[in-house]
Amino acid sequence: MVGLRRAESALTALYNDLLARNGGANDLQSLGAVLKTLQRGLTGDRVLAGAGYFSTEGILDAYLLYYWPISYMQASFALDELEGRGVLPRMERVLDLGAGSGPASFAAFAWGAKQSVLVDSAGAALRVAKELSATSGLGVVRTAQVDLSSDATLPEGPFDLIVASHAMNELWNNSLEGEEKRAALLARAVRELSPEGILLVLEPSATVTAVPALRLRDRLLDPSGCLGLRCLGPCLDSNPCPALKAGEGRSCHSTWAWTPLPFVAGLAAQAGLERDSVKATWFALGRTAPDARDTPAALAGPALSGRIVSEPLLNKAGRLRYILCTGPAWATLSAKAGDESAKAAGFFSLKRGDIIQCDGLEKRAGENSFGYGPMSRMRRA
Repeated sequence: MVGLRRAESALTALYNDLLARNGGANDLQSLGAVLKTLQRGLTGDRVLAGAGYFSTEGILDAYLLYYWPISYMQASFALDELEGRGVLPRMERVLDLGAGSGPASFAAFAWGAKQSVLVDSAGAALRVAKELSATSGLGVVRTAQVDLSSDATLPEGPFDLIVASHAMNELWNNSLEGEEKRAALLARAVRELSPEGILLVLEPSATVTAVPALRLRDRLLDPSGCLGLRCLGPCLDSNPCPALKAGEGRSCHSTWAWTPLPFVAGLAAQAGLERDSVKATWFALGRTAPDARDTPAALAGPALSGRIVSEPLLNKAGRLRYILCTGPAWATLSAKAGDESAKAAGFFSLKRGDIIQCDGLEKRAGENSFGYGPMSRMRRA
């Protein structure tokens, strides 16, 4: 949590620098209109994805004042989770792929990173990152204006963190070979990791971008690829993602509560966007030694452990249920609304991302469906 508090504190100063960049000419109405176009073009009709939109008048400004702090906080929350699990290495050097203006790199600076190499084809965005580094005094930013969709040589490591924030979904997004090419790019990149280094990939939580991200995760973890990687977060193991087997339109993402900065909140309201949290589909991979989490627990029986991957869902029978990712599969865990034993255990206050262990459960009708009853016990990991 120390790193997260440091990141949130640094964001205030960084955002003031971004506001000052326009000389105070930050009209909410005009920026909100551009923001709406940007949002639809990236996660709606996708016409802007991979289209070099930072060169379009007004779009870079709208991005910097809305999506930059959100991307910064997404990376910050992910790093916080990794630190909490004890898998975040001491960071000195960062490689930021598809960096744009570097929000993920500046988040890494809050965790002690000293230098980041930002790779992107957008020269204007890279210049903003260098300006921010100079005015804030946070970290050393080096840039490489490179088209990642080419076979250009990547910067030489070792790097303690390689991050791709909202970048992979925009590369080869109209190509039938896009998934394979994205995996090949990251396979090249992880060769530049330090022995304890981490690859962190963050994407928008919309299904159109989340599902390809989860497939990319599985490709990189496939033992046949000989990359020797394991999943460090948010998943509890390196099994193929069960969301991809759950049916069309199903995916997985993290949600973190966040109170936006006032101008960000104003922009969101102007564009008709809700903003009381940040969401991302993400994964972190590394080569650290496997532990017991990589041995999936059997679903049969009264015990269950895993990570909550849904909001609380109230069914017609009056039971509140959650979807739990156990590693090899999804399971459901429910309790009668108002049940005293469940209430005492904190069942009704669970939220997406919580990791729990339960025993004494009741087996309910349906595959991998369990109930919390009077003899049940629950512990948050």
